[in-house]
Amino acid sequence: MLPRKSMSELERQFLKVAGKELAKVKTGGPTALAYLLEMVASWHGSRAQLGFHEFGQRWLIEGNAKTKSADRLLRDLFGLSDPDPRKAA
Repeated sequence: MLPRKSMSELERQFLKVAGKELAKVKTGGPTALAYLLEMVASWHGSRAQLGFHEFGQRWLIEGNAKTKSADRLLRDLFGLSDPDPRKAA
């Protein structure tokens, strides 16, 4: 039997807001939302004892969001986007 997992209140609110905002994005939003749901299901079925946010970051780094636009949106959401080189200087 897999260990029981639960999300913190912050993680639940994060998902609610993310779902609403991704649904509004015309290019890649619906696909990103589908990948977010897949990510939640993968986290729930994983034996790893990681919080959802850390699991989500690893899931994205592993390349599980297969479309460029959805990957970009989810990376932004999880704080993995590369800084704009024009702003880095």
